[in-house]
Amino acid sequence: MKIQTLIILVLITLQSCWISPEILDKSNSPGDFSVQSKNSAENEFSFNDFISSVNQAAADQKQVLVDSFIQWADTTTGIPYIEDGTAYFLYLNGSSPQVAVAGDFTGWDPTNQNLDHLSGTNLYYAGYQFEHDARLDYKIVVDGNWILDPLNPNTCSGGYGPNSELSMLGYVQPPEIQSYDIPHGTLHSTIFSDTTQGRSRPMVVYTPPGYAEGTQSYRSIYFHDGNEQLNLGLTRNVLDLMISQELIPPVIAVFVDPLNRNNEYAYDYEFMDMFVSELVPWIDTQYRTMPEAEYRAVAGVSLGGLASLLFTIQHPEVFGNCGAYSPAVWIGDLIEQYEASPVLPVKIYMDAGTYEPSIYNSAIGFKGILEDDQWNLRWREWHEGHSWGSWRAHLDEALTFFWPMVTSGIDDRY
Repeated sequence: MKIQTLIILVLITLQSCWISPEILDKSNSPGDFSVQSKNSAENEFSFNDFISSVNQAAADQKQVLVDSFIQWADTTTGIPYIEDGTAYFLYLNGSSPQVAVAGDFTGWDPTNQNLDHLSGTNLYYAGYQFEHDARLDYKIVVDGNWILDPLNPNTCSGGYGPNSELSMLGYVQPPEIQSYDIPHGTLHSTIFSDTTQGRSRPMVVYTPPGYAEGTQSYRSIYFHDGNEQLNLGLTRNVLDLMISQELIPPVIAVFVDPLNRNNEYAYDYEFMDMFVSELVPWIDTQYRTMPEAEYRAVAGVSLGGLASLLFTIQHPEVFGNCGAYSPAVWIGDLIEQYEASPVLPVKIYMDAGTYEPSIYNSAIGFKGILEDDQWNLRWREWHEGHSWGSWRAHLDEALTFFWPMVTSGIDDRY
């Protein structure tokens, strides 16, 4: 059989199995293989059928089938290829390397996560089952070298660089992290020098659209890991869109960088005292902020989430709202402090991903304590890992919990 004929037969077979007449009617091209069309007849053809067909094909036809399938998969669910809750990681290499995958779902350990080699081809593959709305970071590991997935253009930036991103078919990408043609807030770079510790640290302050022209005062939120919150969390985009859409009232955001993260965010009471007694009052004198604790929030991720919870239990008169994303609450005596405290008039947003097990398990236990004692808590859990991809997508959850707009869409302070 000629190669050209074989390719046509492969595409016809895939099309007849996975393309519904309704989808074809809406398509300008018979090669428009959509995710919806695959699901219309998902039981008629499977990835395992494809593997079997390659194994049974003549030697000179095996790679043709692989190339055709890769092209087809890329135009349907994308790669990793997704079928019935299983994501198939695919990698092409003709030099017979050892190939593995590592990510949120393996604890970032590639051991025993090898991809199978499809004999007679350059395809390596492995299937993993995930929840329908999971979103995960990963890398391909080739002979010990960690690389982005060459077949997947989707990446997520993190503290150690970009990772490839897998999003299952039920995951909804967060529109608020994009930049839109809407009014934008202004970023002010400054350096704050304290007298408590005798240190200077860079900070960025976000003022909402219209701030310079107005006279009213604003709510404020303080972010730990300020530079990463801005650049990896895309917080400016989130604030711009939420304010523009009147999902939250306009806010001032203060992005504070640590000087020694591991120390300052792990029960450094001197750092906390400087923060609440010098930094916050300084911001209040430089910007038109509402001074009441109910209009001020502190938020952070991981160790920054731990610090945010500590600041809140220690200084509820300063911070009436706390955003704790994947907080490292198993460290130190934070849980004991909350257990020993009377319920305070604060709001706590806390979340964790099911693919960050140590954080998730400790956070679940802490959540139970807060709920039993009837703290004002909003808890969320996601089928995600320890990633800025998760944290940036859920900043809106905390902000709308802290300061929801009234039903009319107008801030009740104005």
